[in-house]
Amino acid sequence: MSSPSILLTGASGYIGGAVLAQLLSSGYDASKISALVRSREHAQIIQKLGVNTVLFEGLHDIEVIKKAASNNDIAISCASAMDLPSCIALVEGLGDRKAKSNKNAYYIHTSGTSNFGDHPYTGTPNLEVRSDKDDIFSWEKEHAETWIIRKVDVAITEAGVRLGVKTAIVNPPLIYGTGAGPINQRSLQVPTLIKMSLGFEQPIVLGEGSGIWTVVHIADVARMYNLLARRIADGQSVDFGQQGYHFLEAGEVAWLDISKAIARSGHAQGLFQTAEVKKVSPDEFASALSIPFLNAHMVEVIWGSNSRIKGVKSREIGWQPDITAAGFLASVEDEVRIIYQEQAGQIESSTERLFRGASSQ
Repeated sequence: MSSPSILLTGASGYIGGAVLAQLLSSGYDASKISALVRSREHAQIIQKLGVNTVLFEGLHDIEVIKKAASNNDIAISCASAMDLPSCIALVEGLGDRKAKSNKNAYYIHTSGTSNFGDHPYTGTPNLEVRSDKDDIFSWEKEHAETWIIRKVDVAITEAGVRLGVKTAIVNPPLIYGTGAGPINQRSLQVPTLIKMSLGFEQPIVLGEGSGIWTVVHIADVARMYNLLARRIADGQSVDFGQQGYHFLEAGEVAWLDISKAIARSGHAQGLFQTAEVKKVSPDEFASALSIPFLNAHMVEVIWGSNSRIKGVKSREIGWQPDITAAGFLASVEDEVRIIYQEQAGQIESSTERLFRGASSQ
């Protein structure tokens, strides 16, 4: 099987790094993969895998992003689901390649299921389960202005239609597990909740913790991107454009149960004086988090909402989760120990170990 050339963004991150590792472990030709990276240190680590690297200044470096995409058959975007200009630059670069070569060009975009999160405490709870066979594009377009990731999904889909680029959108839910990537191997949502709890010196939950999210292991997420790349290479059918949504899931969990797992682990290790979970409001959470663009409105969706999906189409083309959600809460308890030890300087983080190894070679 010939391997189309791939440009990967976010290779130093959690999802992108896992995707890169999966492509390589499945036998994908490393010389056909290029990664956009911001630092020479990260480039050095990734190059040791046999992968080409393209240095850029960041997601604002639009011309470099566009040119890099124009040199590849497929672009896989794992850097930011919220940054519209950089995502459009990838589609436009692929559009240039399509126009010059008259061959198909493909864009695989990482979105997320926060798109479907409700506001259970400041609005009305919504327990609807959405499928990737629903008309997700029309729903997102109708509600694009109220959530930036929906707006990006709609814009890149429409740009793909306009420029003749085949676009597919992968929607992972709450991702857990240690990633196999070369640099960042840690997820976002649960580790952030753990770090917030350590900061409060008590396990916390947003509101009542009644919100339910679908979950999936990072290894199963990475396999979906590999599956899409393989199907493209083999000329097998994949839905693109307005029908090009692909959901991933392996089970569900309530936010309160996540916080209780943090409480069990932290209290057993002596990190919390009590295993009682403290309820905080979206405003309190956002204030303690102190990330300017994550206001209370967004925090409620990311750490407290209902976001429930079913990957029907994904299964129809051959994806199945190898890892069930049965071990999810146990993984949360392990994560508490690891994060605390890293913060206390008792163990090196995975990134620190990699940099130390790179500097010694």
